[in-house]
Amino acid sequence: MEQKLSTKIIFQVLFWGALWGIVEATLGTILHLPAFDAPGIYLCSSTIIIPIAYCLMANCYKRTGSFYSVYLMGVLAGVIKLTTAFIVGFINKVYMPAIYIVVEALAMGTALAVFKPKNVLSLKTFASVVIANTVYQFMYLVIRIADGGQNVFASLEAWRSGAEKYILSINFVACFYTLAIGGAVYGLLKPAEKKQWNLKFSLDKIIYSPIAASISVGLALVLTITLKLL
Repeated sequence: MEQKLSTKIIFQVLFWGALWGIVEATLGTILHLPAFDAPGIYLCSSTIIIPIAYCLMANCYKRTGSFYSVYLMGVLAGVIKLTTAFIVGFINKVYMPAIYIVVEALAMGTALAVFKPKNVLSLKTFASVVIANTVYQFMYLVIRIADGGQNVFASLEAWRSGAEKYILSINFVACFYTLAIGGAVYGLLKPAEKKQWNLKFSLDKIIYSPIAASISVGLALVLTITLKLL
């Protein structure tokens, strides 16, 4: 696949990366409210936002044919996340989430490069998600250790108390949600495909547009900064 940057790839990176930023700003704010503490891992950012992010990355890869575009959209989403530094300063809670976003993109982009799925809704895409999320959860723990957190690899007890939740439980729930959403979307789209329903507008014409890219990036920045003020 052609990996060089083109105008088409740039607009796709801006559009999908900005959507990721919007999801982080909106859902991220909502899921961190105290009301969402009770459901635990079944309704947290690691199991809700991450599957959405993988879906956005898979769409970007499908439309560009470039795994580099996935890396770049992760960098963009991370930079958008960093803009909250203008409100609260360049603190741990600002730069660590941005780092995690870039790591997600690196893991998913590499997995997509290996499996090379032709469609977003495919077993190869799901396999990419499973591998990418497992790698991401592992790297999340490593980064936390580097940032002064508990060394979950120091002993079996430390592993069970600090790592199993992420590597096993959260990873499983996130992958299950991804599979369920993908199956539901596939079930909805298949009848439409068989009946050859045609939309009156082309989605590609919208997302390949510099206007759509500019608006989405602007909206992501505004929402990220505004919601941080609340």
